[in-house]
Amino acid sequence: MLIKKSIDHLKHNSMTYVEHLKFAFFHGLRCLKAGVLLIIHSIIPALFAKTGSKLVNKLNKDFTEHNDWLELKAKMEAFKNIYKSND
Repeated sequence: MLIKKSIDHLKHNSMTYVEHLKFAFFHGLRCLKAGVLLIIHSIIPALFAKTGSKLVNKLNKDFTEHNDWLELKAKMEAFKNIYKSND
């Protein structure tokens, strides 16, 4: 069951296992780094004042671009299917 869900997730995101591993791993590391910096910021507010907002903006950009790419890919596939059915 878990393997099937993982395969479906990879297909839905049009990624291989390695592509997904890199994408999720590096975003996870970025979140961990930001978490440590934000903890330091909570103790000394003058340090890393923009870390949280920078992380959220970067994550939003990365995931939005990926979702836009998936949407464009789906439209291209639909167009190809329409074109093929007219042959």
